[in-house]
Amino acid sequence: MRFPSTLACILVFVFWLTYELRKNSSSAKKEKSFLELDAEANSVRKKPLDTLHYITIPIESLPFFSGIDEKLTSYQETIQNLNKKPIVNLSGITNVDLKMEYGAANLPILSQYDQNFTLLARTLLQWGTRLHELGYQKEAIQVLSFGIDCQTDARGNYILLAQLYQQQGNTDAIYHLIQVAETLRTSQKDGICRDLKTYL
Repeated sequence: MRFPSTLACILVFVFWLTYELRKNSSSAKKEKSFLELDAEANSVRKKPLDTLHYITIPIESLPFFSGIDEKLTSYQETIQNLNKKPIVNLSGITNVDLKMEYGAANLPILSQYDQNFTLLARTLLQWGTRLHELGYQKEAIQVLSFGIDCQTDARGNYILLAQLYQQQGNTDAIYHLIQVAETLRTSQKDGICRDLKTYL
């Protein structure tokens, strides 16, 4: 026996309404849970920051040049200025997690440390790329490799380094890049790993 079309429409509407109500209820619970967690994090007292993994720039072992290129000079100056500042890679860690771990009062300074890291990662890629463009391949590898040591999630850093290693026939180094990329805490990880495998 066939349902009248009106009854069928009512049933479809009821199913749809039930689905939407459940979905909205789930979203509201998640939002409430996040707000509660954030409120809890805001009440955490300030803690020492000596357990952070601070990045030290190996100024003595990086390839600084003088008077070759204006862009190169600019990137080198940025790195030298960053060497005087605290740098911490906090990629993939939420503000709530940072407040829970180190206290809400430390969030502004932690954000500054992370901004220093973002500038470091960007400048290392620019510096390495410029060295490559100027024909300094060995030096470009030095700079880009330091970016990898810092666990940058800048895709260009990994790809250019993989290209340079491929030119050298250094497959082991490309495998190492993949291993490092697999440990990244950001959403870039899968895409970087996929792209790197094309250079094997």
